Amino acid sequence: MLAALVLFALAAPPVPIGVGDRKQLFIDDRFIAARDRVELRVNPPQKLGALRDEKDQLLKGHISRVIDDSGKVRLYLGAKDVQILESDDGLKFRRTGTRLPGGWFPTVFLDPHEPDPAKKYKLFHLEFSEPFDPAKHGVYASYSADGVAFTRVGRVFPFFTDNPAIVHWDERIKKYVIYTRAFDYDSENQRRIGRIETDDPLKPWPYTKTAKHRTFPSIENIPVVYSADKEDDPHSHSDVYYNAAGAYPWADGAYLMFPSHFRHFSPQRHPFIRPRVKGQWEDFGMLEAQLAVSRDGVTWTRPDRTAYIPTGLADEWDRWYTVAAPGFVRRGNYVYQYYYSSGRLHDSAVLRPEYDTAAKQEGGVGVVRQRLDGFVSADADHKGGWFRTPPVVFRGSRLRLNIDTGSMGTAFVELQTPDGKPIPGFAFADCEEVGGNFIDQCVYWKGKADVSSLAGRSVQIHIRLKRAKLYAFQFTPN
Repeated sequence: MLAALVLFALAAPPVPIGVGDRKQLFIDDRFIAARDRVELRVNPPQKLGALRDEKDQLLKGHISRVIDDSGKVRLYLGAKDVQILESDDGLKFRRTGTRLPGGWFPTVFLDPHEPDPAKKYKLFHLEFSEPFDPAKHGVYASYSADGVAFTRVGRVFPFFTDNPAIVHWDERIKKYVIYTRAFDYDSENQRRIGRIETDDPLKPWPYTKTAKHRTFPSIENIPVVYSADKEDDPHSHSDVYYNAAGAYPWADGAYLMFPSHFRHFSPQRHPFIRPRVKGQWEDFGMLEAQLAVSRDGVTWTRPDRTAYIPTGLADEWDRWYTVAAPGFVRRGNYVYQYYYSSGRLHDSAVLRPEYDTAAKQEGGVGVVRQRLDGFVSADADHKGGWFRTPPVVFRGSRLRLNIDTGSMGTAFVELQTPDGKPIPGFAFADCEEVGGNFIDQCVYWKGKADVSSLAGRSVQIHIRLKRAKLYAFQFTPN
């Protein structure tokens, strides 16, 4: 009997993924059950240059957060003395003359779940002095109706995170999630990203207490969800500096992180570095913004190890150091993101003496432009490839693709039964060629796009690609 049950379980068809009418991204293998010559690729955004204010003055400094509230973009600039800048288009910013109250690494959060308009914005910042006092120092919370004037609540975390506390509401689990630094005191690559869940971020955050309270939150205090691994630079003790993590708002089940990976230098391998104080080696090295993805905000992977925001050349303002800021701004078919650089190594050294004066501008704040949903794509080259999704169940009457084949590539789509048989009327032979660069292209079979007869049924999507990048699919009502 047991053997029969095991055989039945092995033969049972996979449970279909309910996609409803929500957009689905190809950030990982979730929607790739089988494939040939199709690979996932990270797509770096287009750099648009360094930002300037209304007086044509360059912006500089740590970016606390970028928030788009009803068409008004706010850029919170500074690691301590935070200035508030505003923009309509996300490209041209003006200084408001307003600053946030004191504290280190203040991070503002626009709360979509908060029912009280007076607490629409939430602010989290660090307070400390030497020596760190666990009785009074740590992360403090405030709230605001307008994101400018804040009311202080009190301390919520008794540690020196040395890192912004990135807070967001996670609709999937109906809780607030905080990403911040967690230290592994017994490792040379100490910096990792920890994650905290809470019902109310204005109240003390949960953590595991240890016999000895240390200054930094450790991996014993909060669970680690992201860290460097053995596939990162084997010759240095690289770790993770900042995270810029959160849910992507324009698709279903997509969490994105833009971690700043820090490759540590050493006097043995980098004798050409000149410390600020002769003979005093500091925490020198390069920072690079990469891309990590997740379906639940807990388990993170990197589609590849390329730079998401590449560092500049040696004579450019963003050389050797890129840190992505938390927050997205969408305008039409594009998503704007922001980053900053010191133009130097960590701890302010210049890489080599010959580059002392190479850059006319050192450091600044930059903006990049990504196509909507364009972070990762399922790619096939000019020789062509294919992939098939696992069974899915959808709502709607149209299948739409975010795809770029350029002028010379193509895509064809076939809808199949769960056992891989073409559904009559939706076979490859019926599909009209998809060719071009589209954010939202409907798929047609012999001039017909209506797939409502298949809604609620388990189907597989089989896609043939040739010199194409496929970013997302979605079943829509019309």
